[in-house]
Order: sequence, then C-alpha cells, then structure tokens
Amino acid sequence: MAAEKNECPGFIHQNSEPVRSWELESVLTNHTLCFVARLEQQFVCPSCGGIVLNPHQTGCGHIFCAHCITAYIDNGGISKCPLDNISIKPEEIFQDNCCKRELLNLEVYCTNAPDCTQRVTLCNLQDHLKTCQYEQLRCSNSGCPDILLRKNLSDHQRNICSFRLESCQHCRQSYPISHLLDHQKSSCPEVEVPCLNKCPQMIKRHKLQEHADECSEVETDCMYKNYGCTVRDKRRKVQDHENTEFSFHVRLVLESNTKLEKQVEQLQQDMLIQQGALKDKSLLVNSLDREATLCDSTLTVLQRSVEEQRVHISSVQRELCDLRGVLGSELNEELPRLQTSLDSLRQQVAVTESLREHLGALEQTCQRHSRLLDIHVEQLQCNEQRFRQLESTSYDGKLIWKVRDYWRRKEAGAPLNSIPFYSSRSGYKLSVRAYLCGDSSGRGTHLSLYVMIMRGDFDTLLPWPFHQNITLTLLDQSGSRNHVTNAFTPDTSCDSFRRPTCDANVATGFPRFISHSDLEAPRNAVYVRDDTLFIKVKVDTTGLDDL
Repeated sequence: MAAEKNECPGFIHQNSEPVRSWELESVLTNHTLCFVARLEQQFVCPSCGGIVLNPHQTGCGHIFCAHCITAYIDNGGISKCPLDNISIKPEEIFQDNCCKRELLNLEVYCTNAPDCTQRVTLCNLQDHLKTCQYEQLRCSNSGCPDILLRKNLSDHQRNICSFRLESCQHCRQSYPISHLLDHQKSSCPEVEVPCLNKCPQMIKRHKLQEHADECSEVETDCMYKNYGCTVRDKRRKVQDHENTEFSFHVRLVLESNTKLEKQVEQLQQDMLIQQGALKDKSLLVNSLDREATLCDSTLTVLQRSVEEQRVHISSVQRELCDLRGVLGSELNEELPRLQTSLDSLRQQVAVTESLREHLGALEQTCQRHSRLLDIHVEQLQCNEQRFRQLESTSYDGKLIWKVRDYWRRKEAGAPLNSIPFYSSRSGYKLSVRAYLCGDSSGRGTHLSLYVMIMRGDFDTLLPWPFHQNITLTLLDQSGSRNHVTNAFTPDTSCDSFRRPTCDANVATGFPRFISHSDLEAPRNAVYVRDDTLFIKVKVDTTGLDDL
C-alpha cells in the first residue's frame, strides 16, 4: 500500500528566551517538507497550523511550535490556549523532547523532490542535503553569480565558468579565464613583443629595458666621448666606428693623459703657493690674536676705571645732597667744580665706549680671517690627500698594503678595501678587500682576502676576460721571511674576470686565507706588529703588452 504524502511548509523562527531555536530551522528556510506518511495531528501547531519543529508543551498539555509560544509569552497580557481557553503561564512551559524525538524519526522526502527521490528520516535530512546532487549551490569561483545543482557544479567550475582560474602559458600565473587574454596582450612579462626601437628582434616584455641597453638601433655616444670623440649614431654603427678608429682613439687617450699630467704638475705648484700663503695668513692671525688679547686687557682696565668713576659719581651725588642741606650758599661755589669733574668722567666713558666698538671690529676681522684660514687648511688637506694618492698608486702590478689599527678594525667586523693599483700605466685596475674577522666559511675563525677587478679608463683596449695569475702574500715582520702565500689562476668563465660593467666586479679570493690563531700567535713569525699587518699582492704581467 503506497504511503500518503503530507506537505507542511517550513518556517524561520526567531531566537527568543526562554524558548531555544532548533538546528533544522536554517536548513528548512525556503524549503517545503513532504512527509512519507500522513502527519498526525499532534505534530501540527494549533496556533499557526505549521509543523511543530521545535515543540514546546504548555500547562494544559497542548504542543505548540517555538515561534508561536514565544509570541504568547511576549504578549504581555494574559494569553489563553486556542483549544481549551485555559490560561498559558510562562513558568509551566517546557520543551517537549519526547515529541521532538518522535518527529525526528518520521520519514520525509528530500526537499529537492521530485528531482531527488530519496526518503530519509527528518533527523538525517540535513546530512542528506549536504550530499544531495539536486541541491542548488552558488559557484565558489570569485565573482561568479551562477547558482547550479550540485551534480553540475564541478563541471561548471572546471570547464564552463568564465571566472575559473587558468594558468598563463607564458608566465604560469593563474588568472580568471575572462581576463587571461587581456593579461597576455598588455601585462604578461613573459610574452614576446616587438622591440620599441624597431629592430627585428622579439623581446620578452620584462626584458625590454635590458634589451634597450644593448639594442643596435638605439642612438648612443662613442665610449671615448670623455676623451673628445664627438661621434653619436646607432649603436651598431658606433661599435663599427670604435673598432675601425682605434688609432684615433688612442691619440685622444694619450692627449687626455698628457693634459692630466700637466694638471697634476699645476696642482703641485698651486699647493706650494697655497702653503706659502697659508703661512702668511697664519702669521697674520697670530698677530691679530695678540692685538685682540691686548685690547681685551685694555678694555678690562677701562671697565674697572669706569666702575670706579661710577662709584665716585654716586659718592659725589650723595655729598651734593648733604651739602645742599648744610652749606646752602657754599654749594653754589662748589657746583661748577663738580660739574667739570662730571664732564671729565663722561669723556672717559665715551673714550671707553669707542675702544669697545674698535675691539668689536677687531673681533669681526679676526673671525673673518679665521674662516678664510679654515677654508685654506681644508683645501690644502684635500690637495695633500690627492697628491699622496697619486704618489702611492702602483703601475707595475704589485701592491704592498699596510693595514693599521688591526685589533680595532677586526672587532668592528667591516670589510677593508685597499687603494687601487694597475698592471701597467694603461693596464687593468685592481683592488684588494680584506675581512679581518673572516667572511663566509672563514667568519670568526680566519682572515679572508679577495681581489676585485675594477672598471678602468683603458678597459676597451685590454683583452678580456682577465687571465693573469694573482698571488696574495701575508708578510712576516720578524725578518725570518716566513711569509704566507696563496695564488690562483682566474676562471675565465666566471663573471668576476669579465670586463666590468659597474665600478667593480664581484671579489674573488680566499675566505680561509690564514686562521686567527696562526695569524695572531705564530711560532716562527710575526704577522701583526704595532697593531699593523702588511699584505702584498702581485699580478703576473707575463704576456701583457703595454699600450
């Protein structure tokens, strides 16, 4: 015998104390319950005619749904049962768990019927709806407004949805499929686009700027512009010009070097002249200091005299007051003499003020000369430093580097760089870097020594990569000649020995040149003496032709 269907609409009940809400209420929102068997009258609310999803029993024994019993309690006045007209008292209301269990064990059709033909108990309806293939769900792709059946959702998200994410075939980043084409046309860094300078190459978008730095169609100056060459054309033509006009460029470089040598000589002569002028100004400043000291002494004496005269004037004024009362007519005879004395005092005060103004002018002159002296001293120091650097620069591929304040610099831990030296007058430019406290694998345990290839004025005339052997030596200061020496042959495939594109290439050398124990407390040598150590560098110049 077929079971009879009994439909009962679901409700959304408000949470209100003392009645508790029920977990199925959210599930049944916008759904209709269809019971397999006819619903008994005891499971129908006598007030609203709906199913008593959250049953509460009153004192008179009738069962109401939570929503209706809450309305009776919140009424404020005396509420009566609609079945037997008996008053409903809040303290007699309780949740009917027995009725609730019976109701939960009733069989219902899936709320997605007739598409879904599943029958479940009411207590299992929520779990069934979580897997029901006919449940309507919103697409989880960000921005997609579509609502679909669960059985169609997976295919929609993977193959149909215009908001699904797919990887760009160039940069492998995920984008919504509706935006993927715009991304590839306008912003994908890995897409190849034509060169902006109309050369025939196709360049990846993120390498356009890098390509522009070497594009043969970009206008550029000859690398010898600083030496006087005025050629400016497309890069490929400028490169041809640089290769074909070698002798012309060499003449420009030699002329520039000649001018530089003349400037050095002129700087040395100017330095000698400025030293003489500085001595003259020093003598002038000393003279002004002595004159200012004398003026200070004179001013002190005059101020003391003025103070004494002020005291005397006060005394005279008091005496005049006394004389006015005592002497009467005799005061008239004494007054001119006192007036004369007062005028004399006023003249002395005026002279004192004049001397003070003169002293102020002398102080201003002294300050002006002091500022000029400071400027000349600073310029002299700058010229001396430049002259020392010119004198100490090595042009034979050898350098002996004196490192002072060993202990303080080791504790500071900062790297130290030597002055540059050259393999010849127009050769490679190099420098040495030392980590007294160690670097990399030798940090904290060894002295680390490295050599850097630096950008020089003659790099375009030299063969690259750099392939000359380099020897690093820590000198023994005891006279026993127990030097510590390490040498290496450059790896011509390493960028450190190619032509520099910035001020200096990456340094290469020995992170564990010598341990701190052997350096600071050797047995038969002295490497650190008077807080100083010496490092020698030698470049093998065999096979290098001087330009």
